[in-house]
Amino acid sequence: MSPPSDIPPPPSAPPSPSKPGNFRASSVGADGRPVWSRLGIFRGLPMDTLEQIREAMTDVVFEPGESIIEQGEQGDDMFLLDRGSVKIRVHGKMSNTIFERVLTSPALFGEMALITSEPRTATVLAESPARCLRLGRETFESVVAKNPQASVFLTKIVGERLMEAGTIRRVGKYEVRGRLGAGAVATVFEAVHPELGQEVALKMLSHALVFHPGFAEQFHTEARLVASLNHEHIVRVLDTAQAYGTHFIVMEKLNGTLLEDIVEKGERLPWGMIRRILKEVALALDYSHSKDLLHRDIKPSNVFLTEDRRVKILDFGIATSAEASVSSGGHLLGTPYYMAPEQILGQRLDGRADLYALGIMAYELCTHEVPFDADTLDDLLRLHLSEPMPDPRVLEPDIPDDLVQFIQTATAKKAADRFDSCEEASAFLQTAAELPLVRKLELSTLAISYHPSRRAVVAQALRELHGRLSNTPGISLLYGHQASEQVND
Repeated sequence: MSPPSDIPPPPSAPPSPSKPGNFRASSVGADGRPVWSRLGIFRGLPMDTLEQIREAMTDVVFEPGESIIEQGEQGDDMFLLDRGSVKIRVHGKMSNTIFERVLTSPALFGEMALITSEPRTATVLAESPARCLRLGRETFESVVAKNPQASVFLTKIVGERLMEAGTIRRVGKYEVRGRLGAGAVATVFEAVHPELGQEVALKMLSHALVFHPGFAEQFHTEARLVASLNHEHIVRVLDTAQAYGTHFIVMEKLNGTLLEDIVEKGERLPWGMIRRILKEVALALDYSHSKDLLHRDIKPSNVFLTEDRRVKILDFGIATSAEASVSSGGHLLGTPYYMAPEQILGQRLDGRADLYALGIMAYELCTHEVPFDADTLDDLLRLHLSEPMPDPRVLEPDIPDDLVQFIQTATAKKAADRFDSCEEASAFLQTAAELPLVRKLELSTLAISYHPSRRAVVAQALRELHGRLSNTPGISLLYGHQASEQVND
């Protein structure tokens, strides 16, 4: 029988060494980190975050045979086994033992109590003298109120439980079938509606976002707006759900590949395909901007190419309206490699912030490298704020001039120096894609002289002509009007 949800998976390999910390009486390894930080769910957490979690824990010692957790009881705390061993025992309906397992330190148990109020699914007894570190929900929530990053390990816990047979396998009305991918902001699962048989993708947002000030309220507001989007190059949002201390977005399940996978494999895309990908992303962004929704996290891992190589933008999980874009509470939301200067500075955003990220992505598609990289976050952000955009032709000399111009314009430090909108950016890419297809451009000029009394007639005729030709591929219009200083009767 598979273990219940309170039983952790085996510990993963230890994280890389870091500077020593102050962990009171915890067992500490040669790298200065507590031994329990070797557990996979804590991997990647900064030293100061680990210290805050440790400071919130209380030390408890149990004698052999002493009960730590009783199956069926309510609980709101988890335990880290720092020294010794414990026995996990699961009883059936007839009080018979149907599962038993011994855990040795370091180990974690009872952790789902920090997320849910459901009864314990197993009994835990001290097998030897066991020194545990106990973390209660109320104390933990006070920690994450100061440092939302401390809650990241909850996302890993829920993710593992969703993938373990015999544990939690359902989110709302959807049955989880497998994991599709994971990132810093969210983990995506494959699921199915059991009654309709409809396959969907479940995006589980990181608990760090849930504990981010004001995020929960913003999520519900923006989720409704995202669900209303209907564009061929934006993944459809079908539903939302709330479970296990976080939010889930239910989306259409796509077949194809992430643009990120293409970049990481070093696959060289034809210049025409790069133009088309950028244009389709720009068209989708222009549509979302028209609905007052900024994406704020455009990057290759959020762009999907379907089996016929058409674009679908993913992850509107941190999307926001322009009005709400300045209310991030001093925290950066997004991916630093793609952040516009005004996004880094916490200024009010408009669609040109997404354009900046699109320009960074264009550089990456052309060169397979990001233009700015650094050893620390502060240094990386400083590069975005002050360093000029590197010339992509240094890495890839054959990049067409129009793509170089697109990158330079889209990533200008000042928003006013970029394309005015994603619509203008897509038009630029459309023209660039069409010009190589013709050997000769023809130019027709129409000049109309008319009496001021006929201005309305002429204006109407020009509007009709402009409307007829402006959306026709291969035609570029320049429209203007010059009034005479003196008109003779």
